[in-house]
Amino acid sequence: MFYLGYPNLTPSDKGHHFEQLYNSLEIRTLTFGAMHNVELTTNREIPDEPRLNYLTKIATKRPAILKAQAEAHPDVAEIYNEKLQQTVNFKVDKARLECELVKLEVILEETEQHLLQMDEKSWLCGNNITLADIYLALLMRRLVYVGLAYRYWGNGKRPNLSAYYQRWSEKKSFKEVFYPTSA
Repeated sequence: MFYLGYPNLTPSDKGHHFEQLYNSLEIRTLTFGAMHNVELTTNREIPDEPRLNYLTKIATKRPAILKAQAEAHPDVAEIYNEKLQQTVNFKVDKARLECELVKLEVILEETEQHLLQMDEKSWLCGNNITLADIYLALLMRRLVYVGLAYRYWGNGKRPNLSAYYQRWSEKKSFKEVFYPTSA
């Protein structure tokens, strides 16, 4: 359970299972899909003006930035060029987004059922935070930001998931990362 005096971040098969579930999601599809389809969102933290500016910046500036980085760092140029191709070829249609939203629904329901079996102060795999917890916290934070949280754990839906996110949001380290001016 401990490595060099620190808790092991991947202590169990259950932790690996949840890591794989969360990694199977197309976060880019969820993020940009929600930004392009605001009618599917509720209580977004990203205001309309920055959202539109960000989408424009991605569409116009990111390819040039990636090309410049590939030239400046030839040792990792292949990674930058792959990102460039992904950026140029990336399109979110509503059908693709809807499929990902359904997949997310299933994954978060499995998470809710798992949390239901755990002690209310436990993390996904017990008393210590694991990589699976970090993946889930990042995913949930992203869903709050783009306005999809209410759909999955708002209004009394999935109370264990809601309590789990609340525990994360009260942690000093979480606040320092996601709300640096208010930590």
